[in-house]
Amino acid sequence: MYNLFIIFLTGLTTGGLTCLAIQGGLLTSVIAQNETNLVKTNKFVPTASFLSGKIIIHTLLGFLLGALGQTLTLSPITRGWIQIVIGIYLLGIAGNLLNLHPLFRYFVIKPPKFLARLAKNESQRQSLFAPFLLGLSTVFLPCAVTQATEVIAIGTGNPLAGALIMFAFVLGTTPTFLIFGFLLNSGAKTFQKYFPAIAATALFGMSLYSINNGIGLTGSVYTFQNFYQAATNSSLREGTPTWQSSINNGIQTTLITVTSGGYNPQLITLKKDVPVRLTLKTVNVQTCSRSFTIPALNIQKLLPPSGETIIEFTPHNLGPLAFSCSMGMYTGRFNIIN
Repeated sequence: MYNLFIIFLTGLTTGGLTCLAIQGGLLTSVIAQNETNLVKTNKFVPTASFLSGKIIIHTLLGFLLGALGQTLTLSPITRGWIQIVIGIYLLGIAGNLLNLHPLFRYFVIKPPKFLARLAKNESQRQSLFAPFLLGLSTVFLPCAVTQATEVIAIGTGNPLAGALIMFAFVLGTTPTFLIFGFLLNSGAKTFQKYFPAIAATALFGMSLYSINNGIGLTGSVYTFQNFYQAATNSSLREGTPTWQSSINNGIQTTLITVTSGGYNPQLITLKKDVPVRLTLKTVNVQTCSRSFTIPALNIQKLLPPSGETIIEFTPHNLGPLAFSCSMGMYTGRFNIIN
């Protein structure tokens, strides 16, 4: 379960800025070349046509990527490593935007030249349909954040979810394009002067967010949120369990309450080699905490918004056994003892 609002905000911030770096000049060319009476009286028309094509093609792409994900069935650990790689990639893009070192130019994936020429030729057509065709062609000119979002769409393994993710993301990028589309020469130059630094700062924050969540998804307990909780919660710092499982008829039972803000308790003591019956209780949960995973055991379960779900497993290794949501945002751990 992915939070579409977060996806939308990603498009609104980093997505809009980075996509604009690649596609903004072509949109400006369309507006400059188009001399129809309709455009003269309503300057929103070419931009709206461009964004319509962009949203439609990426929504269809998300549907196909979600369908592809059904055959891939990515494990939590695999998704975690993908998020880590995406985070490193975004960090490289930020370095390139700031021109920190020539090395960072290798992080920029450029489209094939024939696709760039096609998009440019379409941008010079003097018709209202030309911006729409250009919007469709942007599927071949993805920015870094778009590529990261496409990986998330694959990870859903659901065509509808993949379509919604790409729709929410591209919808989030539209305000930036709407503003840029109507900036005249002086305004556009001013915007272009400052947006690399703004985009790089946002990308740096997003890269840390992606890497941290990826670490959580791999089953590691070394995440920012765990460090913070250990520093502010004495019971976690000392390893004192906030919940002790009970053993009846050779089965240890325990309960986790799932909220929109995470899991409670976050530290549970379990016995090694004793079967576990874990009850997950949800009450009107609408975030990714509904998608519960135990990465090391390859356990994935989508919980209902409200209700109780039982998961059974047997821990065989001593030490921490991490659990998290499907995005690595909300985490906790079992402490396995003899």
